[in-house]
Amino acid sequence: MGALALAVALLVPIKGETEEGDTVTLVTPLAYGTYLPGLGTPALTLARALKKSSGRTLVLDLKQPGDGTLPYEILDKVSDGKVDAGFDTAGLWAAKLPAAPLFGGFPFGPDAKGYLAWFDHGNGRKLYQEMYDEAGLKVHVLPCAFGGAEGGGWFAKEIHAKKDLDGLRMRIFGLGARVMSRLGTIPVLVSGGDLEQAFDKGKIDAAELYTPAADREEGIQNFVKLIYMPGWHQPATVLELLINKDRWNALGPERQELIEATCRDLLQSTLGESAGLQAAALADLSAKDGVRILSWPAEVLDALRASWAQVAKKEVIRDYFFKAVLEDMEKFKAGTAGPTPPAPVIETAEPAAAGKEPAAR
Repeated sequence: MGALALAVALLVPIKGETEEGDTVTLVTPLAYGTYLPGLGTPALTLARALKKSSGRTLVLDLKQPGDGTLPYEILDKVSDGKVDAGFDTAGLWAAKLPAAPLFGGFPFGPDAKGYLAWFDHGNGRKLYQEMYDEAGLKVHVLPCAFGGAEGGGWFAKEIHAKKDLDGLRMRIFGLGARVMSRLGTIPVLVSGGDLEQAFDKGKIDAAELYTPAADREEGIQNFVKLIYMPGWHQPATVLELLINKDRWNALGPERQELIEATCRDLLQSTLGESAGLQAAALADLSAKDGVRILSWPAEVLDALRASWAQVAKKEVIRDYFFKAVLEDMEKFKAGTAGPTPPAPVIETAEPAAAGKEPAAR
């Protein structure tokens, strides 16, 4: 269908599913606030694009995190029809769906380009929907944007060798926490808003939160001056659009096609934008904030990779769908692998003057 024909079709009411005249409004809670660059901003882009391309007949009513729905409640509320849709990342559902992190970003997993290839030319989309269907969840899922690669973590002191991870207290969750735990690291539950106090009181020695761009927006650089790269525990962040299954079916093919096309476009545009956003944030952290950006020592990365292999082995035994998805990803990667590009060189900023205290947040 051409763009003009699609626009005309969208102006025609679809029986049984229109609200407020010809306009369909989908109440859509968010996992990330729209102030967060790369993680929250794609939801705004999506809402604006759908509103414009539909001739204002399709509206996402975005709800900030905690505005009636907490991030961890989004999946169940969408499935139960308590809200129409949600914009989040699948890793939030790891406790309910063991394979979910494989679709949102996981240790030593694909980067954004690898995910896009798997979604468009492999079984990624099929398996993604199958995960929710087999769990009896009434949602339609669309991978809809890339939020960026996470940083490797903020640290109070340098990590020189594998032994430096033993006994380290770190705010880290999910599969990444299990990988670190095998090397002696102690995961500590600390909310993002309490990081400064936790570092200041010595409750934690390190923390991972978001991507470098989002971390800078949150102001972590004001009280910790050392970040490690790359973010091995999440080389990409896939943001998903969930829509209640009944609501999706009632939208009709024209609006469904419009949403699918818009999410595909957003995946493409954020593929490059998210990488540039993180690079710019790292440059600013170094040049403007006095943050030291260090590469992981090879010995440490090797140990982390070996630990992940053991964690993944246990998950493969524990959950058949985790096994099916991981094997499919590995098979797809092997079939499409080309020459491995060189790793980016990360410049190390000069440390701040000895004894200088970080600025208060």
